Amino acid sequence: MSIVLSQEQEERARRLHGDCLVFDYIPPGEPIMLTPTATRVMEEGLAAGQHAGVIMGRMVQAGIDDLHDPRVRERLAAYWRGAGVNLVTSTLGGVKGETWDSLVADIARWHRRFRESGYFRQVTSVAAAEAAKQDGQVGVILNIQNTAPIGKDLEKVETLYNFGVRIIQLTYNLRNLVGDGCTERTQAGLSSFGLELVRTLNRLGIVVDLSHCGAGTVADAIEHSEAPPAFTHAFCKALVDHDRAKTDSQLTAMAERGGYLGILAVPFFLSRDPNAGLEVMLDHIDHAVGIMGVDKVGIGTDWGGWTSDVPAPLRPAVKAAFMAMGFREEHGIVIGGGIGDFKRYEDWIQITRGLVSRGYSDPEIRGILGGNFLNYFKKVVGS
Repeated sequence: MSIVLSQEQEERARRLHGDCLVFDYIPPGEPIMLTPTATRVMEEGLAAGQHAGVIMGRMVQAGIDDLHDPRVRERLAAYWRGAGVNLVTSTLGGVKGETWDSLVADIARWHRRFRESGYFRQVTSVAAAEAAKQDGQVGVILNIQNTAPIGKDLEKVETLYNFGVRIIQLTYNLRNLVGDGCTERTQAGLSSFGLELVRTLNRLGIVVDLSHCGAGTVADAIEHSEAPPAFTHAFCKALVDHDRAKTDSQLTAMAERGGYLGILAVPFFLSRDPNAGLEVMLDHIDHAVGIMGVDKVGIGTDWGGWTSDVPAPLRPAVKAAFMAMGFREEHGIVIGGGIGDFKRYEDWIQITRGLVSRGYSDPEIRGILGGNFLNYFKKVVGS
């Protein structure tokens, strides 16, 4: 069902969306745009039976190689103008993020984008985020979604910090040396090394992200982290019983520590209804606001990998990659869709329209769209 607004509400939504600093969690950082070179790379990789992460990495590299062409740069800049999003956090390593080399390769790609794109700017502080918006650019905060590539070498955390990484998720779905992920068969807390890692993240000023972490890891990290942690892209277990969802008690504990929750837009996480629309995402926002307060909730769509811009020939390989990272059939992974009227990333304003339809005030919408994240980010990494 589409969201219907009055003309006055429509104008208000467009004004807010244009004025606000809009933040999102978008792992790939950019859409997949099928140029002839990217198509050839994809077809060759699929024919050779390559891992989806390898193929997507080479497709991304093909796109970066084309940044010398002003037409390509303008096409991509227009994409961001259409979405109206001006601050994102992007995941290093993608769907093949289990190796140190994959992280370093993605860091190199991003730093080339920062140099050559003209519209991306690296963000390691609130001031840099605000400056990027002021200059009409897209600010990018680098993150990783699994500490497995670090092993037990905390000097690698320092290296990631020096490269500009400011968000680190302790675990993905499965167990690593730090703790258990949300789809692991058993659930324990942080390991001794995990506690040491959290202390290192606190010392450096890196966000402790618990979005994919299991219950024990979440509880320990909330208790032992000196800085407030975050669920940067998650949803509410009270509304759907899913391994990736967070319970009301976890949301309460996060709020009590001054943490933050970004609600994702993944339809097969948010609802068991395969035809679920954007209303279910809004339901999760409403529920989270009721538990945590309207000043601690934002958006983290998790756009990418599962979305409509994944080319159809690549979708089976991408799903296989996700399944290898700890998802199971009961988690309902479907590749190639959107959620309601949010079918393409350029439809992002539909979320803002939805917030208007739910009766949030202008200051509350400004907070949910990006202000709440910036306030949280400032507490952890500084101004």
